[in-house]
Amino acid sequence: MSGAQTGRIGAAPLYARIKGLDRVDVATHGTFLLMVLFYIWIAATSLPLGLHNGQADPYNLLTRAFLHFHLWIAQAPSELQHLANPYEPAQNAKVTAEYAIHDFVLYKGRLYLTWGPAPAIVLLVPMHLLGLAPSPSFTVLIFSVVGLGFALAALRVLLRKVGDPPLWMCTLSALALAISSIVPFLLRRPAVYEEAIAGGYCFAMIGIWLALSAVSARRASLRRLALMSLCFGLAAGSRPTLGLLAVLLVPVYLAIRGTRARRGLLLALLAPIGICFVLLLAYNEARFGGLLEVGVKYQLAGYNPQTTQFASLRYLLPGLWFYGVNPPHPNILFPFITLGPPPLLYPLQLPADYVKPEITGGLLPMEPIVLLLFAAPWVWRRRRAPLGSLALPLLLLPCIGLAIMLFVSYQIPSATERYAADFSTLFMFGALAVWLALYARTHGTRRRLLSIAGAILLTWGCIVGVAVSFVGYSNRLAIANPGTWKTLQQAFSPFSTALASAAGHPILAEAEGLTFHQTAMPGYGSLGATVKLGWIFQNENAHLTIVSPDTRTATLQGTVTPGYLPSGGVRIVLGAGASALLIKDPGHPSSTYSVPGGGGAFVIPVQLKPGLNHLTLRPLSNTSQRGARVPPGARQLLVFKNLTLAAG
Repeated sequence: MSGAQTGRIGAAPLYARIKGLDRVDVATHGTFLLMVLFYIWIAATSLPLGLHNGQADPYNLLTRAFLHFHLWIAQAPSELQHLANPYEPAQNAKVTAEYAIHDFVLYKGRLYLTWGPAPAIVLLVPMHLLGLAPSPSFTVLIFSVVGLGFALAALRVLLRKVGDPPLWMCTLSALALAISSIVPFLLRRPAVYEEAIAGGYCFAMIGIWLALSAVSARRASLRRLALMSLCFGLAAGSRPTLGLLAVLLVPVYLAIRGTRARRGLLLALLAPIGICFVLLLAYNEARFGGLLEVGVKYQLAGYNPQTTQFASLRYLLPGLWFYGVNPPHPNILFPFITLGPPPLLYPLQLPADYVKPEITGGLLPMEPIVLLLFAAPWVWRRRRAPLGSLALPLLLLPCIGLAIMLFVSYQIPSATERYAADFSTLFMFGALAVWLALYARTHGTRRRLLSIAGAILLTWGCIVGVAVSFVGYSNRLAIANPGTWKTLQQAFSPFSTALASAAGHPILAEAEGLTFHQTAMPGYGSLGATVKLGWIFQNENAHLTIVSPDTRTATLQGTVTPGYLPSGGVRIVLGAGASALLIKDPGHPSSTYSVPGGGGAFVIPVQLKPGLNHLTLRPLSNTSQRGARVPPGARQLLVFKNLTLAAG
């Protein structure tokens, strides 16, 4: 027999084995491996991963406190205790920055944490006993990876229940669950906030998997049921709102009550989570003298918690807008989609006491597959057969997610993207269940249209999820790895250039290095931005990135005013200061623009080439006679307003 014949005969069984692989396993296992690598890359390029470099991390401080048998993490600095009002940001800002205790809790001369204790107890206490003090990036990564694994395991239960969806649907569902969960966004800034949220996500996903497995099989050991209940309790011990997942105990009980003695079943379902709730209440009482007091009233935050009102119906509409509707911003530079300051797009007047929100993206524009949840009542009445016993828990999950969203919106007078991680995956489970159930019970053209529509919605959610994970809150990838960031921007520059060509003019895409710069974010008819206000100190640089469709001359326009910051001062004095602006343009000779003594409008021509253009602005020291009005030791600067680019 020839070698060629042997190869052909040997190839046939191999092909048969590959073809015979379980598509659900291929989709979920393959996605898990791919996303673990992605998660590791995000975490490692944000903050160093380490097992011994997290000593200053608040959760490590809490862990050491627990191991020393007390609940406070440190004595409050004397400078803080001697302030007239230590909770007033204007008074405590310097102290909290010096000791890195922003958002800690000051109560009776000691410092505490508001974040739930479960992540420290479950993960960090054992690691400390082994002599380890992991970095927050490592902690968030561990919880994220474990949580992802169990989220995909829960999806696996759903995919097997609905029948035989094609491989691409299984894979796309798994990818969407991994990317649209907000977890990649958390990993871009792995701090104590994200540690608590990632811990809650992890425990919640384990509990959900155990619940769906029990309901699907209509049986489970008491040990597994007790573990499920414990995980829901630990989720609440990380993020109190996740205590609402206890509702899932009801369908679990209904599904398996005929297989177990009622007393043992109820004990396994209720005792672990009940003990967790009691311990959390006792934890609050021991620290702050109130069963429901987690310390928010005593927090050293960017607002005064003593005068800030929490829990108001006035906060409900803004919260629902930011968490449900607020769209991301388009951008002409990689990653092309970013989350911007929400108030610029809020259509109504924010309450006067509403704290300025952080960047937040709405559920509908970022995970549009959740639109299918509007068909959930119809699926419940007519198409729930493919879901079988899983219909109730899967359709309960988005209801729990909505309850969490409503509570957070009502309770907290602000919004921030990381909170969406508490409910986004719950909505995703429900939406995927609706999509798969409808697909299983439709045929022909309707099935094709449904599968295409779902694929488009899920793909968009994945694109947005990946895009915002590159930037996060403070663009740590660009800060920690500027070379990688520039490489990515340059690699995607042809797409940026194509967008500028479609717009028909150059676009000011980015302005970096301006102190306190306020930027008018791009609208939906424009990909560029306007620097409304910002300043550059003498001999320091600001960097502008301009995308041009072709070779041309454009003009920078706006107003510029010289000024200075007195030594030890906090307010800028206008009218005297830097008198010239040096403009550096790679590939062209540098030029200098003289700033009028009292400031005024300016028009500066710049030569552009196709693609990305990088300009550097650098104020020069005042050497004229009016420079004598600048006190010794003052920092000269130039103040810019409404800095824009005219196409030329």
